[in-house]
Amino acid sequence: MSEPSNKWSDLLVRIGSAIVMILVGIVGIYQGGHVFHILVAVICALMIWELVGMLAKGKTALAVQLAVVSGVVVMAASYINFAFALALLVMPAVIGVVQLAQHRAQYAGFALLILLAGFGMIYLRDTMGFFWLLWLVVVVVITDVAGYFAGRFLGGPKFWPAVSPKKTWSGTVAGWIGAGLVGVLFSINTGIVLPVIIMSILL
Repeated sequence: MSEPSNKWSDLLVRIGSAIVMILVGIVGIYQGGHVFHILVAVICALMIWELVGMLAKGKTALAVQLAVVSGVVVMAASYINFAFALALLVMPAVIGVVQLAQHRAQYAGFALLILLAGFGMIYLRDTMGFFWLLWLVVVVVITDVAGYFAGRFLGGPKFWPAVSPKKTWSGTVAGWIGAGLVGVLFSINTGIVLPVIIMSILL
């Protein structure tokens, strides 16, 4: 296969998955409430399932168990007091550390980040509404899309090969620019232009 073809071999898959995720995400964010809570809980469960699959290959039953526990915990956390919710979110990480034979620290760290991020999205939607969560999602999507195309077109030095072998500096900078433009767009009617732009780029 030629290099140009190889470079774009995953484009159709990315476009297809992006369309599905965007449609599901927008519906969930717009609905809010129970619908959005369930959507985030399912996504967190799937991410934990994939995490365990990477760190403990062949442990399918354990992956499913931790995924289910994580989904239930995220759902429960979204309906209780904030302080108790944060304590509850630690449980899947602790359970995994006890049951995993190796890579315990990696699992605990990533599991906690996944669940905190999921709970954070629910909290943001419940407290600040549709607009700001939509902003968060659009920043992430545009950063990824801009980085993908700039990296493929421009190439150049790698940004952090040990973490993301294909990520280039050109793609990274394009992602920052894309995020900044999203910040400009979303800040037009807020009266807080510069802080929104800076936060978009940092995210």
